Amino acid sequence: MNTATIVWLVVLVALFALFLLTLRRLSVLMARTRDLERYQKLVRQLDRRLGEVADPFVIQLDEIRRRSGDPRTLGTALPAVQETLGAISAEGRAAKVPRGLSREAVAFTVELDRAVRAGELVGHGLDALLADRGGRDLEAHTSLKRGALNLRHAREAATRLAGEIAALRPADLLERVDLPAPRTAGAALPTYTVDDEADDAR
Repeated sequence: MNTATIVWLVVLVALFALFLLTLRRLSVLMARTRDLERYQKLVRQLDRRLGEVADPFVIQLDEIRRRSGDPRTLGTALPAVQETLGAISAEGRAAKVPRGLSREAVAFTVELDRAVRAGELVGHGLDALLADRGGRDLEAHTSLKRGALNLRHAREAATRLAGEIAALRPADLLERVDLPAPRTAGAALPTYTVDDEADDAR
């Protein structure tokens, strides 16, 4: 075998190896694209469902806080709202997160969990309000205010994060390194404080 033949064989092997490497990279990129698109679709759906349950619920809460709504009607609807919020949060936590997206995914899940805690806080306030016992009116309305404020802020933050996730492209995640995701289920999440004047102005 002469030198020219050997050189051509080496070139062909190198080109074949380069082809396989390129093919592998394209395959990985396509898989990441599918994972990202699937997760983006799920986040959009969860954000939409959160808005469908949270937005009218917050309006009802504001009416009760301003003494123009019926707390018994809201109390009847509350279990279904809490169940829906819990289901949305559970789906967010169970979702398969694409590689490189852990930071945004954890932040989004935190807000879904915060919405669940807000629903629980509202339940506490309604229980106190409907119990109609002396001395619990302030406790009830404080819980309702905090619940409404937390639900509103969780809703807004979830929508903002959903928009950020939707804007990401597979290439944006290539150089990212995932950090261990903290557990949010059952964890104590901070709540927003109540500022009567600022909150009532909304």
